[in-house]
Amino acid sequence: MIEYVLTICVGAVMGNWPMWGGEPSHQSVQLLKGAITSPVIKWRFVTGDQVEWQFSAIADVDGDGKIEVVIGSVDYKVYCLRGSDGTQKWAFAYGLFSVRSSPAVADCDGDGRMEVVIGSFSQKVYCLRGTDGTQKWAFTTGDSVWSSPAIADCDGDGRMEVVIGSDDRKVYCLRGSDGTQKWAFTTGGVVWSSPAVADCDGDGKMEVVIGSGDRKVYCLRGSDGTQKWAFTTGDFVGSSPAVADVDGDGQMEIVIGSNDRKVYCLRGSDGTQKWAFTTGNYVSSSPAVADCDGDGQMEIVVGSYDYKVYCLRGSDGTQKWAFTTGNYVHIPGALVDIDGDGRLEYLVSQYPPTSTLYCLNAENGSVAWQINLAGDIHSPFAGDIDGDGCSEIIVGTADPDAQGYRVFALDDPGNAQGCGAIYVEEGLGNGFEFKSAGKSIYLFVPKEAQVSLAIYDAQGRLVQRLYDGVLSSGGHTFNPTLENKGVYMAVLKYQGGMRSLKIVR
Repeated sequence: MIEYVLTICVGAVMGNWPMWGGEPSHQSVQLLKGAITSPVIKWRFVTGDQVEWQFSAIADVDGDGKIEVVIGSVDYKVYCLRGSDGTQKWAFAYGLFSVRSSPAVADCDGDGRMEVVIGSFSQKVYCLRGTDGTQKWAFTTGDSVWSSPAIADCDGDGRMEVVIGSDDRKVYCLRGSDGTQKWAFTTGGVVWSSPAVADCDGDGKMEVVIGSGDRKVYCLRGSDGTQKWAFTTGDFVGSSPAVADVDGDGQMEIVIGSNDRKVYCLRGSDGTQKWAFTTGNYVSSSPAVADCDGDGQMEIVVGSYDYKVYCLRGSDGTQKWAFTTGNYVHIPGALVDIDGDGRLEYLVSQYPPTSTLYCLNAENGSVAWQINLAGDIHSPFAGDIDGDGCSEIIVGTADPDAQGYRVFALDDPGNAQGCGAIYVEEGLGNGFEFKSAGKSIYLFVPKEAQVSLAIYDAQGRLVQRLYDGVLSSGGHTFNPTLENKGVYMAVLKYQGGMRSLKIVR
């Protein structure tokens, strides 16, 4: 028997629940609450060199019902660690090649088991078995891979693809089953940016959006990699795009930074500029998108090499607040309600030798708390790593502390249980209806709209994507496939809002 409990979340848009590559639109929001008001170190893990520049992966990668943390390191390895205590389950060695790409975790080949996909300076993209880290396949590019993979059904054939950029000036789309190439698109510069995959123009088909060293942002058809549009900035684009309806007009926008010191908001339909915000230096960090202050409007939080983190209005790009850090903010941070107060916080990455992890109140940029770890705070990310129903924090570093540790897991001192998800309890409104119908999910849309409907497990791992595209007006029934007992969440995104349906099987 399946019990459905209806809860509503408006304004806080779902983004990367388990990892950077886990939610292809890159909105970088974790909706599972934490209870961290005074952080303590849960565990530390020693690598041989710097830890990857993007997000870690948090997922049950081996199917044992427990959560693992997967990280890449410049010591030429990918590590799979037990989320509960940080002990190593397996490691995969590349040879003498660095890893600055982030791992993505998904069932790439439809066999019911999880794989880990990651790029390397060895000029390869690897797909590893989540069970033991052995190689399933590898694809050879023409140069180093800084970009992090996105895993999604890009062409609507019901099978997963892996999309990733490379220093050989190409964006590749690979079959998740065996790593063979479906298509490749050639840019005019190296591709350090990580691709976002979403229906950007409301045509019911997926697009791939990515930045390039030739100063451009490209939007490519997911089906064959042909160019839909390109937007030219004033400098190198190493930032990764976020795709969301940031101004509430019912259409998708692309938000991305550039080394020309600007953050751009582009129309998803044709790439024309809606607004741009100028910072004091490079913007290689990637934006996070959510309603940060509960006003029903979307904000963008992004860092800059000018030592600042900015919060911008999604409607017009004007500044809401700015926070000054101790050094460059060069890689992504993440939004999460880490203290369980019903409001989002932002976790700040920083360049060395700064060793302070800042947790900011996202509504105004004030410091909620801070902790000294080790130099170069690399892309802090939140998720439930120990199965207690609360988000913890994973932080990579580039410089060792006194013991030489380079990966930290942070928790609350009391190891709280069952923190729940962040919700805003309001009426459904807008003519939408979203409810249970026996073992099915019923959705009524009053007019044609672009929607995304997906099922996630209690750890925020994507279980099934039910629909992603334009839905006609009227009632629609969806039948999720839930093979295992447990708590799930059906997440509906539409026109800048989100609603969720808790499912207990």
